[in-house]
Amino acid sequence: MQLSCLDINQLIAAAGGDPWKIDESLQSGRPIQISDLAKAFHDAGRCTAESSKAFDEACRRFEASWNRENGDHPINDSAEVQRATQSLGVQAAQLPKIGVDLEDIAAVLAETQRVSATQISSLDAQLKDIDGALGHLLYDDHDPAETPAIQQRINELINLADADTKSTLNTLESLRDGYTDHLEKAVTNLRVDDGYDPAPIQGIDDDGKISHDEHDQNAVKNYDAKQRELDQALVNSPGGMTPEKADAAARLRDYATATNPAADLDARRLASERLDDFAMARFTGPLPTDPILGGDARSRAQMRLEWQKKFEQGLPGGPPMNPDQVTQLLDNGEQEARAVVMQQAVKGLVSQGMSPNAAKAVAGDVARGIPWAEITKQQGQIVTLAGAGVDGTVAARGGRHAVDAFTPEDVKAFERVGKVLGGAGAAVDVALALNDWAHGAGFAESAGKAGGSIGGGWLGGMAGGAAAGSVIGPEGAFVGAILGAAAGAWGGEKLGGFVGGQLDK
Repeated sequence: MQLSCLDINQLIAAAGGDPWKIDESLQSGRPIQISDLAKAFHDAGRCTAESSKAFDEACRRFEASWNRENGDHPINDSAEVQRATQSLGVQAAQLPKIGVDLEDIAAVLAETQRVSATQISSLDAQLKDIDGALGHLLYDDHDPAETPAIQQRINELINLADADTKSTLNTLESLRDGYTDHLEKAVTNLRVDDGYDPAPIQGIDDDGKISHDEHDQNAVKNYDAKQRELDQALVNSPGGMTPEKADAAARLRDYATATNPAADLDARRLASERLDDFAMARFTGPLPTDPILGGDARSRAQMRLEWQKKFEQGLPGGPPMNPDQVTQLLDNGEQEARAVVMQQAVKGLVSQGMSPNAAKAVAGDVARGIPWAEITKQQGQIVTLAGAGVDGTVAARGGRHAVDAFTPEDVKAFERVGKVLGGAGAAVDVALALNDWAHGAGFAESAGKAGGSIGGGWLGGMAGGAAAGSVIGPEGAFVGAILGAAAGAWGGEKLGGFVGGQLDK
């Protein structure tokens, strides 16, 4: 939008925020891609009348709001459904429910985009009218005697522009917060109720992150700019093949695959992920902690690279795997782990007397990166259980919508658990600390059993070396546990319980 008299930056400053930036963020979402993935899950499942009705209703809401733009399909829908059922262990009966939840996200996102676009269009029209009126007052010839009245009118128009911008900002902030609240609950439901972590929709659901496709493209560009020439020079250097040369040659092959438009979509994605793991493993500087699994992106990448090599070489008793098979295995394991961690966290909270709905809300807050200690505070934009009234409701504060009803018993359970989990920084901390604790096991033993059990499933029961030292620990421990579990959920639980039991003595 071009304005002659009004300054957009001044309008933003006066409003206290940028409504155009909020709209741009919302419009970056790709509801059609989420809807297509939802249809793939729905069509693959055994639909009940109830799930079909809910899915059809979400589809109607989506169709009513979608503007039929941005129709690209970077998600390999059929392959994702196949991975969910064959590799992630999602039951066939859950597929329609996953489809409903995904379609509901697509519908709400499309509705939010439509309303946001309408609000911005209206604001732009209002500001253009005001800008035109200001132009006449500022540049047309006037009787000098009218100057005071003209200046007053100019001030009134500027104030009106500020007020219109502020009003639109407030509306879009409320709209964004409402969608964010809905998205957060929907993602938690997918993980806890459906056993499916919706990793493929990251970024295209407007969750504040870049999409996996964009992330992969950035990884390829980063490799091209910083490492490709060095790898080529190493491969071309005299002398025999060394492990370093072999690694460099593998990265060059991954780059060639990732930049080949004719290559298979999944092959390009997996090659890009390996290039990203290489870059992230060498990253220096602070990184945020993963709010679900603990650890950070650097430690995650380092362990992925380590296990990439181990599986490609072949573990004892198992055949070697090709690079794509290994990378996909690690992706599947992490995706499954996020769902299982959330399920275990909710299970642990319920075991302490919290209702399932309240437990899901608390686990969801932790998974979104809200520190455990902060959940107990009644300030800022955090909706807390401690703010629950005797009627079981929580008042909305700071633009956040009220969470679902919490009973006084939920509040008491939260306060009791909070005395122990005040330092919890990730959902895995909750899962490790509370699982089996209610049954009299020591803290370390409970943590070891939970970590070992979940960890065994993370690698699909494949044999691996037991990283006993990683089973226990408040931050990043679970990532070590899932990469070091012995074999299967049962074996991992026995090993973890044994290690933790030794620490309790």
